[in-house]
Amino acid sequence: WLAYKKAGAKYYQRANLPESLTEGLVAKLIDNTYRKVKILKTKAKSGVKTKFDCYNDEMDKIIEVKGCSVPNDLTSWSPKPFFDLFYFLDFSSLDGKYKIYEINVSSDSEEFLGIKNKNGTSNLDLMKASRRPRFSVYEHFINKKIGCDGTPLISGDLNTL
Repeated sequence: WLAYKKAGAKYYQRANLPESLTEGLVAKLIDNTYRKVKILKTKAKSGVKTKFDCYNDEMDKIIEVKGCSVPNDLTSWSPKPFFDLFYFLDFSSLDGKYKIYEINVSSDSEEFLGIKNKNGTSNLDLMKASRRPRFSVYEHFINKKIGCDGTPLISGDLNTL
């Protein structure tokens, strides 16, 4: 990531966080959690209608993983998200340090579906129209302590992994 992030400078924009980094860190650092590649070869949860990022074997939960590399995130979601638990990774320090937040909301919870954009349209309404919800995870969950206590579950540094 430290080398990859410099690539954006050439094009005057920040490089997006690769899924292999965000999902890989969650799988590495959260006990009994695996990336979808491994779980699909073993025991996928029945009835899953959409892809998922990670799976926690012990809790039997499908996990959504999102990340940001800017201090005021704007996170984009699938028009048909499906998850039981959500992890958010913050790389906004841009020096290799990161924070992982565990946010106990699901894709069918009121806390997630009821979020409204600046036009007053809820996530549920956007999803019904096959549109992608976009909102700040910090603003709607972490700062308001919804689904979490506002402190990172894990803080770390890529330079020391």
